[in-house]
Amino acid sequence: MNNINTGNKDIDRFLETIAQQHLKDKKVEYNGSKLILKTEVEFSQLKEAAEKIFDDVNTLLSDTLEIRLSSCKINKTSIFYKVEDFLQKYEKVKEDFVLQTIVIITADGRYLIKKPNATYNKTNKAIFNIHEYKQILFFFLNTPEFTPYISETDNQFTLISKTHGVFNIGYQLPKVSFFQELDLNNLFNRFQKEFKKKEFIQFFKEVLITGVHNTEEENRFNKIIKEHNTLLNLAKRDYEIYVSNFAFDKVKSEFKEERGMYFDSIDKNIASIGKQVISFPLTFGATIFASYKVKDQPALLILILSAYFLYTIIAFLVLNMTAYNIKCLRKDVKQEEEIIQKSYGVIYDDFKNDFKKITHKITNLRIIIGFLYFILISLLSLFIIFTLHQINILDLSDLLSSS
Repeated sequence: MNNINTGNKDIDRFLETIAQQHLKDKKVEYNGSKLILKTEVEFSQLKEAAEKIFDDVNTLLSDTLEIRLSSCKINKTSIFYKVEDFLQKYEKVKEDFVLQTIVIITADGRYLIKKPNATYNKTNKAIFNIHEYKQILFFFLNTPEFTPYISETDNQFTLISKTHGVFNIGYQLPKVSFFQELDLNNLFNRFQKEFKKKEFIQFFKEVLITGVHNTEEENRFNKIIKEHNTLLNLAKRDYEIYVSNFAFDKVKSEFKEERGMYFDSIDKNIASIGKQVISFPLTFGATIFASYKVKDQPALLILILSAYFLYTIIAFLVLNMTAYNIKCLRKDVKQEEEIIQKSYGVIYDDFKNDFKKITHKITNLRIIIGFLYFILISLLSLFIIFTLHQINILDLSDLLSSS
């Protein structure tokens, strides 16, 4: 008997009571909906335990109990009899699979249990394998680039290959032993990840058709699942060879153009910053010279301060524009790098140094802009202090005499 711990005492008690009946030695009937148990051992205990978790429990004879398994009244809990029952009724739990407690009573009194948020393990592998199988089938049927035509009445879908033409794949449900033997853990996520690369889908179709064309049509999907590791690895190998041999020159030439554009943009921003670096001291010097000439005329000093304040605002706006351009450039470069790294990982190493150079230049520009902001504000602050001192609002005589 399994070590039962579903997290619900009533379910645990029911399963323990079921186990005590030694089902393999008793007559058990199941019609796809109702489980009929004939027992002479602890019948009242079994009935009491069943009534706590099922709404539909009936006594047929003194030693016979009828339970509708679908009438479980515990939230997010589904109970099945044998794996075949779960396989046929999987659609009822697929939307809430992760949060569901799924219990499968087996013919010999053992149990398969999948708790909420549980992970794949040896005891629940059949449940998870069925879930992965069904998810992958749904994914295939709803990926137009892979499956352009579906015939639900025939339980088959059609691939169109450049090399092999039209190819039909049947998806007849396999026997339970199929799910008990395989390890399909995270296979659905792997297909999702690989299918994000559109070119990979084409290579996978070619490898798939070559790999399963000798299998009878109705069992071809099952063959794909059974041989998934080999098929995916072969398709990945062909895809990476394609990227290395054919996409490399194209990506490289396109990136050379874009790299030139990035450096041109950086140079333009450097030129813009250079003009501001030169203009700051010239403007400040001219302002100080003019204010010194009229230091005894407060009204003119205030006018010069106002003019310098307006200049600072304009310089600030120009600097903001340059900073925004660099921010956009940095974002574009980062996106470009992520695209190449994600889609063309095989050749990404060839572009690493280029991205480092571009990123280094952008970082330096951002540092320079930060200093320019600080200098611009500092010069304005110094001139305000100077003006206030000249018009006798701020007395700096003590500070000047001590220095």
